[in-house]
This record gives sequence, structure tokens and C-alpha cells, in this order.
Amino acid sequence: MSAADIAEISGVSVTLIRRLLRPATDRPASVHRATSEAILGILPSSAFRRDRPLPGLVPAGRAAAILQNLAEHGWPTSFLASHLGTSTHTISALRSRERPRLSMALDRKIRRLAARLMASDPAEHGIAAHRSRRAQSAAARRAQVIKGRA
Repeated sequence: MSAADIAEISGVSVTLIRRLLRPATDRPASVHRATSEAILGILPSSAFRRDRPLPGLVPAGRAAAILQNLAEHGWPTSFLASHLGTSTHTISALRSRERPRLSMALDRKIRRLAARLMASDPAEHGIAAHRSRRAQSAAARRAQVIKGRA
């Protein structure tokens, strides 16, 4: 596969792919986890299936909507981040639609967690009422900002 093919399928920039294909001494010292998951998630057979590539990164729109919905139901960012194994900054960036893509693994985790949490109440998980109210009011403000952008 060419660097352009890898970049197209994974959703990673072709420049970064080319840097990673350099000899070991000229390569970047470290690679972000989402980038490595995107590249390593490419199946060799996807090179022959141009009609249906298997991207390592997916659009973040659905995850952003799910995270916003969870916040509107009173789930704090710190709680979500700890259960998803990511940072509060990542959750906030996704929810406010600052990140256009995310890894397939995180997208799956968000959907699974949302399915579990939407059937319960934050208080059942030990979240204080004032933290739920704060998450709800922040979500309402964020919804207005996002609505204003559209």
C-alpha cells in the first residue's frame, strides 16, 4: 500500500504516514495512541476493497451528540472520562465538536457506556445532586452555543 492509500483508509494525514515510513532514526519518537490505532486497524485486504474502506478513525458527530445527551441527563464530564479511560479534555473537545474524528475504539466505548447509563440515574452511581445539576446547566449552555454555530 502507498502512503496515500494508508492515509485515505486510516484518516491520518499523508504527511504523518510518510514520516512514520522513514528509517527508524528519522521517525517521530512517539505516536499518539489514536493515530497508532487508526493505522494498525487497517486490514491488508482493505487495499483491494476501495468501495468500503475500514477507517481507523470515525466521524465524531454521533459521539458528540451522545456525550451532550449524557450531560443533559446529569452525567458529569469527570465521571464519563474515568469510565471511558480518557481525559476530561478529550470528552469536552468531542462534546463541543472541536474534534472532527475519534478512534473507533473510543467511539465504541462511548456507545456502550451511554447504553448502560441512560437506563439509570446519576444518583445511583454515587454522583451528588449538585454535580448532576451543574452538568445539566453546562449542557444547556453548550447546546445554545452549538445551536448558534449552526
